[in-house]
Amino acid sequence: MKWKKFSKKQLQVLTWWSENSPYKSHNGIIAEGAVRSGKTLVMSSSFVFWAMQTSKKKNYAICGKTVGALRRNVINELKEILNNRGYSVIDRKTENLLIVSKGNTKNNFYLFGGRDERSQDLIQGITLRGILLDEVALMPRSFVEQAMARCSEEGSKFWFNCNPEGPQHWFYVEHILKAKEMKYLRIHFDIEDNLSLSSEIIARYKSMFTGVFYKRFILGEWVAADGVIYDCFDSDKNCYSNKTRNEIVPIEIIENDPINGKAWISSDYGVYNPMVFLKGYKFRKSNDPVPYFYIDDEYYYESRKKMVQRTDSEYVEDLIRFIGNTKIRGMIIDPSASSLIVAAMKSGISTIKANNDVLEGIRMVYVLLATGHILICLLYTSPS
Repeated sequence: MKWKKFSKKQLQVLTWWSENSPYKSHNGIIAEGAVRSGKTLVMSSSFVFWAMQTSKKKNYAICGKTVGALRRNVINELKEILNNRGYSVIDRKTENLLIVSKGNTKNNFYLFGGRDERSQDLIQGITLRGILLDEVALMPRSFVEQAMARCSEEGSKFWFNCNPEGPQHWFYVEHILKAKEMKYLRIHFDIEDNLSLSSEIIARYKSMFTGVFYKRFILGEWVAADGVIYDCFDSDKNCYSNKTRNEIVPIEIIENDPINGKAWISSDYGVYNPMVFLKGYKFRKSNDPVPYFYIDDEYYYESRKKMVQRTDSEYVEDLIRFIGNTKIRGMIIDPSASSLIVAAMKSGISTIKANNDVLEGIRMVYVLLATGHILICLLYTSPS
């Protein structure tokens, strides 16, 4: 790994705990702000450097939303950095434990995932001298507070790293706004603080977002998503009619041909809320690694307005009529909709359980809409 030049804020993260720093007596640090602004790499590196230079034979914790995401986004690069700096790292994956040593100094770094309220049980009982919470805004409050309560060793410190959410988020209200009172060093990052990004890459990121998500992901502001979530929607780039269908589809390389291929059925299961089925195709252009999603048709039934609730078997009958002669690959469905899954499978419709990460799904759809990678059919009627 080759290090690029550090920004002033990154250098502050790396040294805030050192002997000559005016912040060395602080209880912790919060690095928050824009995506891709260089927070994660320097936070994880500085955390381990601090631990190794100020203690021996102590326990520490590094936490992410899940251990898998933590390993992918933090630990893999961190191990390479530590090896390059002369540290020995033993990774006991079955125990989710890193044993880091250099000379006569050795410390344990346990890995935890803070996915949901039950995650707090995983971290109970351990005594820690410090904790790093990566993407802390995505973790439940109960887990974070339980993790902080484990830090009872003398000289323990908290390390928080996150991208912004809404202004009423508990972490923003209870920690960021009270940073001075809690004796935290708060450092706000902009995307330009990552000096390893070229001006072209920064411009690309800025072009990917608009509205509230531009304020959050590019400016790093804790703003509310008021009103329409997908304010980037543009009928000129996100819609097509039957008439313009063949003009839009890139025929040269197609992963799933929208004209002759098989469709995906995606669903939003509703009992009192609307039931929705979408018929769509996924395809690729030869010069674009990001897939395009071509939404061809929709089924929508709202029982509250109709004043008649339908059963799962009736919804499946509607689905079969909705599919018609279209060849399909299967239906993507909420894993909790078990009764509809059973009814669909009894009718010969294969199902695939969806990823239920709502916030991540909203972000992904927003980016795809903003970049013109989702196209929605407007029914075209010939002039009479």
